Amino acid sequence: MFPQLRRNLPLRHTSRIVLRLSGYRSAQFSSMPLPTTWIPGSYPPARRGNYVDTYKSAKRGKVNVRDPYQHFEENCPETEEFSALQAKCTRSYLDQNPNLTRLLDAFESCNDYAKFYAPQLRDDGRYYWFYNSGLDAQTAFYRSWDTSLPDITNIDDSGGEMFFDPNALSEDGTAALATYAFSPCAKYFAYGVSISGSDFISVFIRRTAVPFTSDVNPNNDSGRLPEEIKFVKFSAIAWTPDSNGFFYQRYPDNSASIQENGTIATEGDVDAMVYYHRIGTPQSEDVLVFQDKENPERMFHVEVSDDKKYIFLYVLKDSSRQNLLWVADFDPAKIGPDIKWNKVIEEWGAEYDAITTKGPLLYLRTNHKAPQYKVITVDVSNNNEIKELIPESDAYMSSILSVNRDYFAVVYKRNVKDELYLYTHTGEELTRLAEDFVGAVSVSGREKQTFFFVSLTGFTSPGTLARYDFTAPEDKRWSIYRHIKLTGLNTEDFEATQVWYKSKDGTPIPMFIVRHKSTKLDGTAAALQYGYGGFSISIDPFFSSTILTFIQKYGMILAVPSIRGGGEFGEDWHLAGCREKKTNCFDDFIAATEFLVKNKYAAQGKVIINGGSNGGLLVAACVNRAPEGTFGCAIAEVGVHDLLKFHKFTIGRAWISDYGDPDVPEDFDFIYPMSPLHNIPRKKILPPTLLLTADHDDRVVPMHSFKFAAELQHSHRLNPHPLLLRVDLNAGHGAGKSTQQKLMEHADKWGFAAQSLGLEWKECQKLSKP
Repeated sequence: MFPQLRRNLPLRHTSRIVLRLSGYRSAQFSSMPLPTTWIPGSYPPARRGNYVDTYKSAKRGKVNVRDPYQHFEENCPETEEFSALQAKCTRSYLDQNPNLTRLLDAFESCNDYAKFYAPQLRDDGRYYWFYNSGLDAQTAFYRSWDTSLPDITNIDDSGGEMFFDPNALSEDGTAALATYAFSPCAKYFAYGVSISGSDFISVFIRRTAVPFTSDVNPNNDSGRLPEEIKFVKFSAIAWTPDSNGFFYQRYPDNSASIQENGTIATEGDVDAMVYYHRIGTPQSEDVLVFQDKENPERMFHVEVSDDKKYIFLYVLKDSSRQNLLWVADFDPAKIGPDIKWNKVIEEWGAEYDAITTKGPLLYLRTNHKAPQYKVITVDVSNNNEIKELIPESDAYMSSILSVNRDYFAVVYKRNVKDELYLYTHTGEELTRLAEDFVGAVSVSGREKQTFFFVSLTGFTSPGTLARYDFTAPEDKRWSIYRHIKLTGLNTEDFEATQVWYKSKDGTPIPMFIVRHKSTKLDGTAAALQYGYGGFSISIDPFFSSTILTFIQKYGMILAVPSIRGGGEFGEDWHLAGCREKKTNCFDDFIAATEFLVKNKYAAQGKVIINGGSNGGLLVAACVNRAPEGTFGCAIAEVGVHDLLKFHKFTIGRAWISDYGDPDVPEDFDFIYPMSPLHNIPRKKILPPTLLLTADHDDRVVPMHSFKFAAELQHSHRLNPHPLLLRVDLNAGHGAGKSTQQKLMEHADKWGFAAQSLGLEWKECQKLSKP
């Protein structure tokens, strides 16, 4: 959800899965013309306490706010019992869906295709890439035998071998590869492992000469070095140029808190520290490099420049697009708290991201006086003199990568559609690549290499990998490397378009609409409307075979509005949905539903709204605010529902930049009226609602969904539609879930939408040959 210091990656393979698990009952297939029967009042009891919190309001002075379910903030037996009873109640409803198994089968079929990612040429001269044959539990890391570019589409004849198999980390597939980094000498592979989706990871080191596969005995693993680096969170692994060790961010030892709670540590994340670990030594001997005791809530990120000359230290105070940037010359003899930092950027107010370096010049991407971003240079040999290199454009510069030593691959976002350009390091625009493509673009490669890869995806495109080679003749530099090929789904039967509508205040908002070509736009179709709207995160055109299958089976449309709060149009668009302007996000989302119905894209009362994390907050707030009957169904995943308490748990304080600070009287006055938990309408019929959370979510802790579900069920006990809570076990905020966990969750949530609305299984006709 929230930017993990704006740098972190997941990814995950092997053992095929069996989806016939307990809790999923087979049933006679049915077109399901009527909603599943719901008996109002069928909720398990939940104790209401007499807790009251006092806040300060700039307008009203002291304000007492009841918090009857405050005990759900603790992982105590009462909380566990509540979770278990809710799971039983929800399961009993979901299991009445006669098409649940049918839907699960369809999702399994449409996801059973090979998925792969751009290969990376490492310093050992071999290519590495991630690959999943289809329904493997986790995605595995492979490598080529030699310097030859592998055939990553055919793992049995790829010219390579398994390098790292995350499935071997745990029997149930809940251990995930969270981050990794190769040493410059290519002899070592450092990797972070997350258990049950936790944001906390442990870092291990392997010799690259010894792959990690299911054949390796964990108790006799000759490839892994003995040390384990614990308490690491929101951290990259930054190897030093000499390959003797790496920098990382960690937090204080929280093992006592985890043992006491039994699942996760929920206290606020404070006292982050940057350490240096020297390979072959225990963590107890790691060297403290930096800590800010006067500002314990600050976070840090370390990078080493490609030329191996500089160490970059990023200092962040929250999730906003601003940071400090300090630079130091790399000197292995001076690694420690006395490193002499050149505070290149020492004032808050803008984001500065290092792209590359060339001698004393630092190339930075920034939004300083440029909300659409620009590129500047900083001369560290001349009093940090700043010069503009690539000026701000009328499109949002979403990413930039230095390639082939003297060039930049720049991705601009124009009306939520990516455009890829080549620039020189002198700031000259050379050419646009892939001009005919409409969708999302991501670039991967390394500065010293003469080529880079480009991934092209969209709502109806599962992915194309292209390669740009500077050594080829100019008319042959761009070539298509591989296409992802589907089974069980024909994307040519779908189409995606973009429309514009006006929000409550008249602001034009773009929205993508995706449909099966046989679905009529006559006002009779149901719609799935997805949104996020926060933290400058763009919801770009994405491919989901699961969602395409869902809308195909039920004759629906998918609608994705690009609401304010996101990063689709740069920083101004983000700030227009922050703090006291957060309600713009809700207004934009509600207006999208009204547009769909008014223009006959969707039927009245048949719009399903969905979002996760900040998007879960969006869904809950919109249900509270919209007129009765606006939405047909609401599915809020791992949402931030208690806006008066979010900042007190784990990384929550970092979100004050978007939400405001409830402990500041002026902020309290705009936060309290929009907090979903505290603004449930008492006299309105609520649509069928499903809340989703996970027992190991240590980012948006489960108490948000527990409290909200209990309050919904108490205040609307006789609501004619179900208000349910689904709790995923041995899972976190989303990253790292196994394939089986994902498919079962999809079947439950989309099945809930279908059964609660009485949607008919339509089997849209096939329009083209597979």
